[in-house]
Amino acid sequence: MGLAQVCKSPINYTGNKYRMLPQFIKYFPEDTNKCVDLFTGGATVAINLISEEIIAIDNNPKVINLLKFLKKQEYKILIDKIDELIEKYGLSNSYKYGYSYYKKYVEGNNGLKKYNEEGYSKLKKDYNKLENKKTDEANLYLYVLMVYAFNNDIRFNSKGEFNIPVGKTDMNKNNREKLKKYIDMCNEKKIEFICKDFKEIDIKDLKDVDFLYADPPYLITDAVYNENAGWTEREETELLNMLDKLNNEGIKFALSNVLQKKKLNKKNEILYNWLETNKDKYFINEIEYHYRSASYNKKNRDGLEEEVLITNYKVGE
Repeated sequence: MGLAQVCKSPINYTGNKYRMLPQFIKYFPEDTNKCVDLFTGGATVAINLISEEIIAIDNNPKVINLLKFLKKQEYKILIDKIDELIEKYGLSNSYKYGYSYYKKYVEGNNGLKKYNEEGYSKLKKDYNKLENKKTDEANLYLYVLMVYAFNNDIRFNSKGEFNIPVGKTDMNKNNREKLKKYIDMCNEKKIEFICKDFKEIDIKDLKDVDFLYADPPYLITDAVYNENAGWTEREETELLNMLDKLNNEGIKFALSNVLQKKKLNKKNEILYNWLETNKDKYFINEIEYHYRSASYNKKNRDGLEEEVLITNYKVGE
């Protein structure tokens, strides 16, 4: 498998693997007909896979619905709707007017935050009041919220409300280009988005899959998705059992994970023991990138992480 080019997802989802793709790709198998991205998140890996068929799975219905919504849009029509929403809520549009137009509103390194605070708050309130979050209107609101949110992030509280504060940027040239490229690539490829928990997947349904990539929540990190016991030792064990079954079926897989956080003296014992038990089956490929600049890991961004890509095949075979 190879990448003709790397496309950024228009959704900046926690833990996305955009910067790691050049390293990952050398470990991915070639000549695949059907691939599965099991914890797709913002679909960064999925949309960059080269395969006859790509299945992107995640258990977050709002993210999957947003990915589906953006996929089916015509870019020119969508961008007009986005600009109309921007104007309606009085948000900045540096693409149209230029960044210098808003210069008097900029304080320190806060970018366009001050200018957009009021309109963003109103947009967020109106989105959260919508009863049906699956409609095209709701997804349009959610996309614009994400673009103007802090770190262009997506997060919901226990009530299902979008709860990210306003950020520094807007629907600039970069965000427009990412959106267009995503729509173009979705039209070029056969890609399907499915909302499902990995525990609901029957191995029998994966028998025609050539390759499965899994990037689950990392058990020993402090990311947002690990709050409130979102990923526990139980899920970790169930996933590893699932990968064992895939291996028995002769299906190639690659698993992203963190073996240890050295400075914090944290070690994923479950993963270590699984690898030790299967040391003749599975192979550890080290990845030379750490999330030191990631917003969700500010507390321990200096804690060295041993990030790896585990495969059930040797590279080149």
